[in-house]
Amino acid sequence: MRLGLFGGTFNPIHIGHLRAAVEVREAFNLDKLLLIPSATPPHKNAGDIASAEERLEMVRLAVKGTPYLEASDVELARSGLSYTIETLQY
Repeated sequence: MRLGLFGGTFNPIHIGHLRAAVEVREAFNLDKLLLIPSATPPHKNAGDIASAEERLEMVRLAVKGTPYLEASDVELARSGLSYTIETLQY
């Protein structure tokens, strides 16, 4: 299976994120693309964003019915700041 990872704050997720996800999937011939909301984005003020759980639910609702896009809670399962390298190592 060819799997891609697409991380972001998704505050909120919008059509631009979804269009980019579809383009990435097609460009790299991926079977599935995981959309991963950052638990604690290191470069954003936490007071200005919705909770991680709310953003994950927004992503779940946005990708519902699209079998090749899936919301992932991999960064929410860890504590601390969310860095891509740590997600890849996980």
